[in-house]
Order: sequence, then structure tokens, then C-alpha cells
Amino acid sequence: MKKNNLININILFITTFLLFSFNALSFEKFNLDEIDPYENVIIEDLYEPLKVTGDALSWQLFSQTKEIEECTIDKDGFDYCLIKPVYNKNIKKYNGKTVTLMGYMFPLEQSEKQKKFLLGPYPLSCPFHYHVGPSQVIEINSDQAIDFSFDPVTLKGELKVKFNKETGIFYYLDLKAS
Repeated sequence: MKKNNLININILFITTFLLFSFNALSFEKFNLDEIDPYENVIIEDLYEPLKVTGDALSWQLFSQTKEIEECTIDKDGFDYCLIKPVYNKNIKKYNGKTVTLMGYMFPLEQSEKQKKFLLGPYPLSCPFHYHVGPSQVIEINSDQAIDFSFDPVTLKGELKVKFNKETGIFYYLDLKAS
């Protein structure tokens, strides 16, 4: 029995040594200059925004909101940048109104049913964040859970055109139980 344990320890030692000697577990350094700050352009170039039908608001209407980057230095000396909206009159007129939206769901909960999620004009391309600017994302808040779908969904609710500094969200759609 002692001999088997000694053999197992030797195998573990040799395996660990080989993994480290071949850099199998090393982390690749990255160069900040290689990161594309306009990553969302890639998704928008690959796909056309969803073509909405019926009385659903067009995604082009939302994309007319200008995104202004405002950077400051906080009290601890750290840079802090925020993208703020400049709404035009075309979108402001829908604030507080019941509207229909069509888009792709981006879940915020790990569940087949969603009460709070994001909606956008492009299909999911990354499980960690939506690769579009904030003018192309609407936060959905629903009283009743909705089945998650990879296909476009059509929703009707009250649109709120308001900026949330904490989350960076420009728009909200509240769905009330009927």
C-alpha cells in the first residue's frame, strides 16, 4: 500500500512539473494598446439591427440618442468615466407612454424565466455583456416572469426615458401584470 502511495505522489509531482515547465498554466500578458475601445462597432457591423414589425418602435429611434462620455477624477484620484445620454425630442415624446418593443433578450438572472432583463436589437454574442452602446439597450422590468428566448420577443409596456447613473441604463420598459 505504501508503494502505491509513493508511485501516486511521484506521478503527481512529475505531472505538475511538466505542466509548469511547458507553461501550460501560465497567463498570457495582454497589451492595453491591442484592446479595441470601439468593440461594439464589430457587432453592429456583423449584424443588421432587428427589423421590427407592426407598431413596435424602431431601434433607429433609440440610436438617435447621443452618447456623451464624461470623465472626472474622484476624491481618491481615480479616473471615472460615464457615458451619458443626450435625448432628442423624438424619443422624449414616448416617455411615460405605452409602447411596443421587439428585440432580443439578454438575461440578468440565471433562470429560464426572467423578471428583469435587457432588450436590444442584436442577438446575444457574449454571456457576460451586451456588445452595443447604451442607446441600444432597454432594461425590462416585469411583474410576471417571462420565458427566456433566443428568438426575438415582442413586449408592450410603459417606456421610461431616464438615465440611471449607477447602471448606465438610458431606457426602461415596465411590464405590468394584466
